[in-house]
Amino acid sequence: MRLGQAAARFAGGFAANRELTNGGSRAASQTSRMGGEVVDTEDRSDVPRIYVACLHCYNCGRLHGRWFDVGTDPDELHHEVLGFFATGCETCGDYEAECPECRAFASPFPCGGEELAVHDHEGLGPVGEAYDLPHLCEVADLLEEFSDRPVLAYLSHVDRDIDQAREGLSDSYAGSWRSAAEWAESWAEDSELGVQQLWPYVDWERYARDLELSGAVQTLEVDGVVHVFWG
Repeated sequence: MRLGQAAARFAGGFAANRELTNGGSRAASQTSRMGGEVVDTEDRSDVPRIYVACLHCYNCGRLHGRWFDVGTDPDELHHEVLGFFATGCETCGDYEAECPECRAFASPFPCGGEELAVHDHEGLGPVGEAYDLPHLCEVADLLEEFSDRPVLAYLSHVDRDIDQAREGLSDSYAGSWRSAAEWAESWAEDSELGVQQLWPYVDWERYARDLELSGAVQTLEVDGVVHVFWG
């Protein structure tokens, strides 16, 4: 019977400690710890975007480029970029994405350049300078699909593997907490684990101290041996 009372107090202590820690709320952090690694997630923007520049102009000492919002369709983004750098055919005048002739003769551009590069970016993590619109749009797609999760941090953690990131964000995400210990306590509660299963993992000194301070037990140390009395 005494053991049953102790187990009840122990289970109640989990809930009480969690409530005192954060009022039962789940707090998100600006950093994500993955296997002990602290991943910076400061690179966040409501709308991911890239600054696309003409390499020829850049090498000639001229800045010729523009910011573009990154959506989930790489073809649409590419034609938007060409609409800025290229001219259209004789019939269209301005570049038209639907015109086969405009697409066929989009480069070289009027400035003399043919190659494009990403010289700056926001809200996409470390993407480099490659004009890799499919990858950039896949990142944007992840950000849109998992807007409540640390997409950029997790993407860096899996070496920017899009498929692995999508699988992890979808199937492995367990929520956000102020510490791993807080998650473990909550998970133990939700899983309804018994005291015996938790025995090897609990800070029993802290638990005993709390029981003593609450008056549930009294202890006497005699010749190096602690004697316990129910309060």
